[in-house]
Amino acid sequence: MNLVEASSRNIAGYSKGMRQRIRLAQALAHNPKVLVLDEPLNGLDPLARSEMIAMFRAAAAQGCYVIISSHILHEVDVISDQVILLSNGYVVAEGQIQSVRSEIAEHPTQILIRCDRPRALAARLFESEYMIEASVHKDGRGLLVKTLDADRFYLALNQLALDGIEIESIAPADDDVLSVYEYLIGNEEVVR
Repeated sequence: MNLVEASSRNIAGYSKGMRQRIRLAQALAHNPKVLVLDEPLNGLDPLARSEMIAMFRAAAAQGCYVIISSHILHEVDVISDQVILLSNGYVVAEGQIQSVRSEIAEHPTQILIRCDRPRALAARLFESEYMIEASVHKDGRGLLVKTLDADRFYLALNQLALDGIEIESIAPADDDVLSVYEYLIGNEEVVR
C-alpha cells in the first residue's frame, strides 16, 4: 500500500487517502473471493488513484470479484469491464458498456475521427447514406460524426482511407459509462 514510511505514525494522523489505503489493505488481507467497495478512490491524489486501480486489477486477475459502487462515472470507465447502471433503485442496464451502448438504437452512434482534412472527409462521408451529422472538432484536426449504422459507416470509412484522406485515428465518442447513463436516465441526474 506504499505506507511503509508512515508505519510509525498513528493512523489518526494519516491523510484521507492514506486511510483509504489502510482500509483496502484490511479488506485484501484475507484474500477474499468478493470485494465490495464504496467510492474507493475518494480522497486519493492522481498517483494513489492509479495505484489503487492497479491493485483492483491485480485482485481481479487473482480471481477476486471486485465490485465498486461509484457515482464518478469516468472512473468507472477506467476501472471496470462490466457495469450495472441503477436509477432510483432499479437496474436500467448491465453488461459490458460497449454492448449496452450498442443496444441504444434511438441515439445515433458518435465517432471521433482524427484526420488531416476533416472538412474534405465530411463532404465525402455525406455521399454515403450512413452518416446523419458531422461537425469539425474544436481543434480543427478531427471530425465528430453521428451514424445510425456504425458497422456500415466503418466500411464506408475504410474506402475513404484508401482514397487518400490520411486518417490518424478512429474512436467511439459515446460508448463510455457517462454517455450511456445520460442516454438511459437523462442529463439531469448525472453528477459531473
